[in-house]
Amino acid sequence: MKKPLAFILCIFIPQLFFADAVLLYNAGKKMQDKGEWYSAIEKYQEALVSNSTYAEAYKGLAECFYGLGEYSQALSYVNKAESLRKKNPDLITLRGFILIGLSKIDDAKKDFETVLAALPNNASARFGLAEIELLSGRISSAAAYYSEALSRYPENRKALLSLAILSNETGNVQASRDYIARALKFHGDNPQVFYFASYLSQLQGNTGEAELRARTALSLKPEYNEALALLSTILLNAGRYQEVVELSDRRILLDRNSFGVWYIRALALEKMGKYPEALKSARNGLQIHSDDELLRTLADRLSVLSLALEDPSRKPLAVWHSDKAFSYEQKNLSDQALFEYRRALRIDPYDINARHAYAKLLLNKGLPARYIEQLEFIQSIGKGSVAVNDSVESYRKLLSGSVQEKWSIDPLLIDKTRTGIGLFFVRDMRNIMHPDAERLTASMIAEALGDDQKVSVYASDVPSASYSDAFRRSRESGDAYFGFVSFSETDRDVVVGVELYVSSGGSKAGSFSAYRTGNDRYSHAIRRVSQLIRESIPLRGTILARHQQNAVIDLGKSDGIASGSTFSIISPDKISFKPEGTGLLYNEQAVLGSFVVTGVSDDIAEGVLTRSGFFDRIKKGDIVVPVLPERELGKAADEPQIKAFNPLLQLIRSIL
Repeated sequence: MKKPLAFILCIFIPQLFFADAVLLYNAGKKMQDKGEWYSAIEKYQEALVSNSTYAEAYKGLAECFYGLGEYSQALSYVNKAESLRKKNPDLITLRGFILIGLSKIDDAKKDFETVLAALPNNASARFGLAEIELLSGRISSAAAYYSEALSRYPENRKALLSLAILSNETGNVQASRDYIARALKFHGDNPQVFYFASYLSQLQGNTGEAELRARTALSLKPEYNEALALLSTILLNAGRYQEVVELSDRRILLDRNSFGVWYIRALALEKMGKYPEALKSARNGLQIHSDDELLRTLADRLSVLSLALEDPSRKPLAVWHSDKAFSYEQKNLSDQALFEYRRALRIDPYDINARHAYAKLLLNKGLPARYIEQLEFIQSIGKGSVAVNDSVESYRKLLSGSVQEKWSIDPLLIDKTRTGIGLFFVRDMRNIMHPDAERLTASMIAEALGDDQKVSVYASDVPSASYSDAFRRSRESGDAYFGFVSFSETDRDVVVGVELYVSSGGSKAGSFSAYRTGNDRYSHAIRRVSQLIRESIPLRGTILARHQQNAVIDLGKSDGIASGSTFSIISPDKISFKPEGTGLLYNEQAVLGSFVVTGVSDDIAEGVLTRSGFFDRIKKGDIVVPVLPERELGKAADEPQIKAFNPLLQLIRSIL
């Protein structure tokens, strides 16, 4: 008896849809294994259209969104998968890893411990507990979990590579090399093993071995982008710049959108002195990755180095910063706006719109003299307008009774008392996304501090061989302080730091760091570190002129001085910088008198002198220091570090 057609279709059609779902899932899995997250997500979603109860497809989506750092989305998919496969240990451990990403550490730990209670040999659950330990900075405890997993599975690739990385981090280089040797023995056909072997060889200073292992990884997987980036960094650090350019061109042919390739290409060309080509490469990269702040910093630097001031091709780079400044203005973020306007004007000093906007911000900050200076610059280059000319004339009249007019002092001609700071860096081999970022960061901090007239900052353009090398160079330059600049990043976070030392004796002066995440994180971190340094540097000024009991000093509103501020007066040969920390050292018996401010302008202030003792020994050139409660030096530099920033953990998470 023949079965009804409807009955046959009810049995056969669902099987067809399920077969399609399996094919789509397998295609997605292949893409996921290559790190092609978005393509994999598309295939998994198509598989779910064919079979809405396909747990493996939900699991694949959870893994992909976890790989992208979209933890909330990942959690929703792993929960859907678990609703279809209750108490599945793979899903429970995956959820634990996702919960770590969401900072739900207690819930994550509970998931891992649940799996281990049922399956004591489960390696993934031990890896999860290891990540929790790493989040808290307990490297030894994390290593113990990886060791336990390795004791049960002696060939486990993730355990071997994780222990190699952690051993190197704790300074046990031999153990690191032993773990890598075992990983290469058991997994000699795996390109990622050779990648990490190369990475660790580079950190350990074995450049030749690092290059060989990176090339082996590429022989196993020719389009391995991470290995291409690592090899580029190795060649860059070895000074083989032409090879870096050639390798970058190969990467661009494979994927011109690859993050970092245009940056390192421009960097290599800069090292070769080919500035126009380097700038072109940087600009090409910015068209693709306009939010890459290190690439933009490099492009800005190259434009200043290679283009004439009048070159119109400077303008687009400058306009980007002035547009950014305007957006900050709209949000009443004046400090950020000032920072971006200064960057714009450094690139294109003749941008009248940016200069006028910058001038208005200075006026709003209560600095009319500096406002006039900017408008007078506009006049000096023949770009004055009726509005500009009227503003200069009006504010000149308003300032006719100012301190600078009364004492006939032009602030632009004052050689203000400055504290010298030298910024140095040591190349960090861990920076693969942006090699040489330490140099650019030192330059950016020096630029950010450059507007502060109480400091004179320069940044070395070459890495220091050692602490003693920087110490010697700073002493020979006559600096008060020298600092080592550090830079660390993940794909979402950045930490900029400066370790500051006293140049006279080399003792620690202070530690300054800033963690930032999200958009504009690099520039925000630069500004914060610069602010911390600025606040820690002791304020001091000089008596510019004296008439009877009245005098004028080279400190003003821009230095935070107001009417009523009181200063002690000391002879220049009786005051020095403290040998440790940031501060000034002088004997109270050396105080010649006091100075109380009665009138203040943007950059200078006048006041009344009062001598100490019978004789009046106060004269032009004496040093003035504010009479303030002594702050705990360096304390302002302490900032809470968000636990989400953990480059070591991110590195271990990338092990497949």
